[in-house]
Order: sequence, then C-alpha cells, then structure tokens
Amino acid sequence: MIRVCGGVNNGTLNIEKLEVLKLATHQETTNPLCPSCGKRMKSAGKGQGFRCKDCGTNNDTVIKLPVNRNIKAGIYEVPPCARRHISKPLVRSSDPKAFPSR
Repeated sequence: MIRVCGGVNNGTLNIEKLEVLKLATHQETTNPLCPSCGKRMKSAGKGQGFRCKDCGTNNDTVIKLPVNRNIKAGIYEVPPCARRHISKPLVRSSDPKAFPSR
C-alpha cells in the first residue's frame, strides 16, 4: 500500500515523494523436483499437475518461494536534479523513516 504526492499527466504518474506504508508479500512459483530422479518436473497442462519426463512420476503441488525485496516501508523522494517544485528535502526533516535518493 502506498501514498503518492504528485500528479497524473498524459497517462504518466509524476511522483516527487512516495510513502510505502506496508509491503505485500511476494512469492515466486517454480515447478517441483521429481522425488525419484531429482530433476525438475514439467507441466502436464492446465489443472493437470506436473509430470517427470524421465521417469513418468506425477505431482500436483507447486513450490512457492518467498522473494526478498530491497525496499522497506518509509518515505522516498526523487533526486534533487529531478525536483520540479520547491519542497523541503527529506534529509532536513526529522523523520527516521525517510530514505533520501542521494
């Protein structure tokens, strides 16, 4: 969930400051490993699970791995060269959640 300070112009969102309130969990799905031969299984089609091409073993489960992201909840701003309005830089504020760009 984010809160944005900026404007929309011609389908482009122009942002000067961005506050990330809460991060959503993000998972990556991969095909499971075959329990007998250890190779990656292939999809058998929509709703049909997975099948090993070498030994013919079937499996219905998908592996979901959490993805580590390089973003934290806090306030972000654009670099000073990209600012278009007169605004107080986050570096000068006393907010510990502020992440200045440079």
